[in-house]
Amino acid sequence: MKRLILTALALPICFAILSAQTYNLSGKITDAVTGDPLIGATIRSSGQNSQGTISDVDGSFSIDLQQEDTGIIVDYLGYEDYILAINYEGRDQVLDIALTLSKVILETTTITGSRYEKSLAKSAVSINVIKPKLLESTNTTKVDKLLDKIPGVQIIDGQANIRGGSGYSYGAGSRVLLLIDDVPAFQADAGRPLWDDIPVENISQIEVLKGASSALYGSAALNGIINIRTGYATSVPSTKVSSSFTSYLSPADSRKQWWGSAEETSPHRYHLGAVHKQKFGALDVVAAGFYENTKSYYRAVFKEKYRLSANLKYRFSDRINLAINTMYNYKNDGNYLLWADARSGAYTGWEGTYTAGTTKRYYIDPQLTIYDKKNNKHKLITRFYELNNTSVTNQATSSENFFLEYQFTSKLRNLGIEYTLGSSGYFASSQSELYGNLDLGSNNMAAYGQLEKTFKEKLTVTLGTRYEYNQHPEVSAGDTLPYPEDAEGRLVSRIGLNYQLAEFTNLRGSWGQGYRFPTLAEKFVSTDLGSFLVIPNPELESETGWTAELGIKQGIKLGGWQGFVDVAVFRSEYNNMMEFTFGQFAGQSGFQSQNVGNTLINGAELNLIGRSKIDQLQLDLLLGYTFLDSSYKDFDTNDNLRASISVPTDPTADRNTLKYRNKHNFKFDAELTRSNISLGISANYTSPMITIDQFLSLLNEINQYREANGGYFRTDVRMGYDFGVVKVSVLAENLLNEEYAIRPGILEAPRNLSVRAELDF
Repeated sequence: MKRLILTALALPICFAILSAQTYNLSGKITDAVTGDPLIGATIRSSGQNSQGTISDVDGSFSIDLQQEDTGIIVDYLGYEDYILAINYEGRDQVLDIALTLSKVILETTTITGSRYEKSLAKSAVSINVIKPKLLESTNTTKVDKLLDKIPGVQIIDGQANIRGGSGYSYGAGSRVLLLIDDVPAFQADAGRPLWDDIPVENISQIEVLKGASSALYGSAALNGIINIRTGYATSVPSTKVSSSFTSYLSPADSRKQWWGSAEETSPHRYHLGAVHKQKFGALDVVAAGFYENTKSYYRAVFKEKYRLSANLKYRFSDRINLAINTMYNYKNDGNYLLWADARSGAYTGWEGTYTAGTTKRYYIDPQLTIYDKKNNKHKLITRFYELNNTSVTNQATSSENFFLEYQFTSKLRNLGIEYTLGSSGYFASSQSELYGNLDLGSNNMAAYGQLEKTFKEKLTVTLGTRYEYNQHPEVSAGDTLPYPEDAEGRLVSRIGLNYQLAEFTNLRGSWGQGYRFPTLAEKFVSTDLGSFLVIPNPELESETGWTAELGIKQGIKLGGWQGFVDVAVFRSEYNNMMEFTFGQFAGQSGFQSQNVGNTLINGAELNLIGRSKIDQLQLDLLLGYTFLDSSYKDFDTNDNLRASISVPTDPTADRNTLKYRNKHNFKFDAELTRSNISLGISANYTSPMITIDQFLSLLNEINQYREANGGYFRTDVRMGYDFGVVKVSVLAENLLNEEYAIRPGILEAPRNLSVRAELDF
């Protein structure tokens, strides 16, 4: 009897134990396209007592599930959620799970604002992201033309201007830092972006950060960041070849056309590009090549260039990989600074400003990435870059630079903290006829840190700081020292807030300091362009400033439509702003880089980015408007400044406006796709440039042209048909044949037609 009673009492306990029996589910989380492991993916059970874990450094995970658990949910930032039903089989199970990139625009990720992957919606600063589809659809062979489609970004004669933070400075200095895979990519002595180095045939994403970013990226990021992220090898080998031909048609004013005779063939451009991606065991290989030949619509202007690049990545283990990116670029070209006149000579250059020569550049970028046993990330980035320019006008330049950076990234998950620490060094030397054949050097060393703390999964606070030391060593010329050493250190900081008001609504605010040390070119350039001189200024001082922004990003997910509306107001102040100014310097008349004083920029910006998909019909939309109100804070008391600024062509406009700025800018791009057919249209309205350099306005009828021609409205259209392996596109740029000049003294292209073919296999 006792045994029966004990058995009866034990049976419920045994059933309870059996019903609570656990089993183990393990496996690996990878990218469905590349096969790369995904670190930090969240895996949780879907039962009543939900359990959770994260994938480790090689994408592996292990989770104990209950018998009653019906499945698991896997999520990773920027990827589609993976939901899997599981049947209990009385034993442990092993799964390999491949995640696909999210197609939801709000889940687009970026690394530029924080140095690690982060949701675009949760960023504390304004960031725009461009995918390669737009680059291919618009037949872009040079990235600066594509960037001009981004609201708040303007490219003036190859120089990037974000929200009015930069005007125009011929050939020297930039307040926008260009990165290629997180590595600075600008000419060492002049500090300007080198757009021809960007492999347009192999771009995975372009990220544009607006506002002061010196705390994380240093001196050249005073006004923002443009980060080009290149493509990677995929598990399935792929090869893409593209080719295009462009023909420039007659301008609206027939007097300006110089081509068409038997002696002068019509201007045209053609290109050929190719990229191959493949994995060979632990080795990833991406190899690309590009060739372009241009006979410009500007008389006697030409360009022939080719570029070869390779990205290699070797995985020694799941925790250690070594990447080496390389590029070689050769270019032979000729160009003018100004037109001959605003009439029949508008597409013919002013002979005294003609330059021609060859450029040879190459770089090698070894990068070592290590994940330690606690999943902390250590990254060592290096670059060696060499440039050689020859010139027919005694303006040859050669420079070398070496870049070294160490980054440490970690997460304190129990505290909701992510942080990045780092240090960097940048060392450059230059020898140039532009600098009187002086041997010049520039050194930059920095240490930085940034911390992000999330409170209750709603509020994210970002704090960052950087100490930067810049030095121009003593300049020697034989046995003499014409210029003493110039060195200084500076501490800059930033703070950012992002609060999730609702599921698709994020409010953000940020304040960041900016700092820029003069480039070698700005201080020491000594040359002549046409009838005027460019005079060195070794006493030039650094400029500082700050940018503040308040913005809201509202996600839209309604029916077949998804996207977001972003509204921001911003304010920037710069002290000791550097600008090339015309005047009398050391008894000579010419341009010299000067500290023109303190400036103020207020503005607002609207972005609408979205995608609608109904059945087989898809619409991609990009729309933006930027308003700028800029001024010099000491305009009334600075006689030299007032004398250097042109009188506005509109008598109602305020002369106290920063040079080379436009108050209103509207941009629009839409592409409609159905099955294998696509139709696209883009438009750009830019209001008149209110002021420019007074001296420049007096040259070659520039002021007369500005009085007769204010802002401009440009429209482009495109159509493509995808045959499967081959896609063919036809594009008409400047469809209405608008005559306009972005930078005074240089007309933009007349109407032109392009045919582009892409072979993807």
